[in-house]
Amino acid sequence: MILRAPQFNDEHARRWHDADAAECYQYRLPYPVDTFDLLVGLIVDGPRAVLDLGCGTGEIARVLAPRVARVDAVDFAAEMVAVGKRRPGGGAANIRWQVAKGEEAELEAPYSLVTGGQSLHWMNWEVLMPRLAGALTPGGMLAVVGPNEVDPLPPWDAELKTIIPRYSTAKNYVPFDMIPAWESAGLFREVGMVRTGPVAFEQTVAEYIAAFHANSTLTRAHIDAEGFDAEVRTVVAPHCPDGVVRLTVRSQVLWGKPVVGVRG
Repeated sequence: MILRAPQFNDEHARRWHDADAAECYQYRLPYPVDTFDLLVGLIVDGPRAVLDLGCGTGEIARVLAPRVARVDAVDFAAEMVAVGKRRPGGGAANIRWQVAKGEEAELEAPYSLVTGGQSLHWMNWEVLMPRLAGALTPGGMLAVVGPNEVDPLPPWDAELKTIIPRYSTAKNYVPFDMIPAWESAGLFREVGMVRTGPVAFEQTVAEYIAAFHANSTLTRAHIDAEGFDAEVRTVVAPHCPDGVVRLTVRSQVLWGKPVVGVRG
């Protein structure tokens, strides 16, 4: 079994069922628009069907849907799917929402593209990758979208990095890159990677703070949310006299081929 960072544990996984976290998801950093142009460009054969794993509230699925034949949007948290259906584009007839784990979802293969964000960290890769290898068209790819990042960093970043660890429930947080783990286990072969953006992004200070609560380690129900919000507001607000946070956002898309077997 592949070892992964300790913050990706069952306790934190259950936090994705938090309805408030799902509602706060809309305030997270957006994917730059060229992210979706790149994803569509990865589709080279038919049918133009996409499987979006760990779809959350559909930040990928809802934007791709008008540009493909079908999107199967899968997430194990019913709370996330419920919010996704209500968000703009969530009611599209060619989005088929499904509440299930990626390893157990009912697939209608073949897919010309499989997408996933950082939610892929939580899945059982030894089970998932062989499933995807068998579900893709000959030219199909697995595209890992994100993480989204602020570049350049905001002027309050250093202070923020002292606040988050004091409130986060991941006291043993370890930086972790799943792609090398996949490759070292013989589960994935990278084909390409592109950085997307930059794009300008604006939101209110209140929305910026709410976005943190859409993380499994900072859900309002599991931390002193009032204290956290007050501390973040104290370091952010002086830089935003009109109450608006202005950021520049970048992301990345990395794509390749899932592999059936694991090297011994």
